[in-house]
Amino acid sequence: MRGHRDLTLASLAAVVCALVAALVPWELIRLVAALPLTLFLPGYAIVTAAFYERELAPPKRLTLSVAASLMVLVLGTLVLNVFPFGLRTASWAVFLPLVVIGVCAWAALRRGRPSRRPRSLLASLGRPTARTAVLVGAAILISAAAVALAQKPLPAKNADGFTVLWMLPADSREEAVVVGVESNEQDPASYRLEVSIGAEGQSQTEEIELDPGEGETFEVEVPSPPGSRRRVVASLYREDRPGHLFRRVTRWLPRQSTFP
Repeated sequence: MRGHRDLTLASLAAVVCALVAALVPWELIRLVAALPLTLFLPGYAIVTAAFYERELAPPKRLTLSVAASLMVLVLGTLVLNVFPFGLRTASWAVFLPLVVIGVCAWAALRRGRPSRRPRSLLASLGRPTARTAVLVGAAILISAAAVALAQKPLPAKNADGFTVLWMLPADSREEAVVVGVESNEQDPASYRLEVSIGAEGQSQTEEIELDPGEGETFEVEVPSPPGSRRRVVASLYREDRPGHLFRRVTRWLPRQSTFP
């Protein structure tokens, strides 16, 4: 992309925005970095490659860039969902810069060697008018609000929530389990989790308070004498009905192999 300053800057901006969106712990800064990466840079590269011989008016270029970026997000969702890593922040942080860099390289090849002074990324969009600036600012605010609302579960009228209780062997060692509680209720909920081990009645109790969409996990030690198995039972109760069993899962440790 030597000699094509706008394409070089678009590629560098995509990498920087991806790193900030994936690594910075502050949500607002991550959101600001994610907006150009998701709503502008992929489309800018595609529009530049498609109309490399034509000089588009800034409003038209901006509109096409946003529309093409949304198209990349839709297609990227279908592509990433096929792979085991799925739709995660890290996968998007790799996928979108690769798209921008790849398409920018293609656009540079289609343009060929520049015959004039290379343009910058902002210069290619022209000097915005007051009307364009207002529309772009409104679009950014609407997009930011849409992303924020998409991450916040909202109560739905006449809809029932649910709670998930699960238990899996710990990855670190065999003599432990991980118990998780996830709330998808419509309102904040309080729970009491009781984990009992073996016939002796050894137990562990946890008090849990979860907002909609939140979850907590607990690692429980399950010491087992050599050659024996122990039964682990996780029971979940809601604080508004403490005497009524709400959820229960059971597991035996160590796991019994099905192969000789």
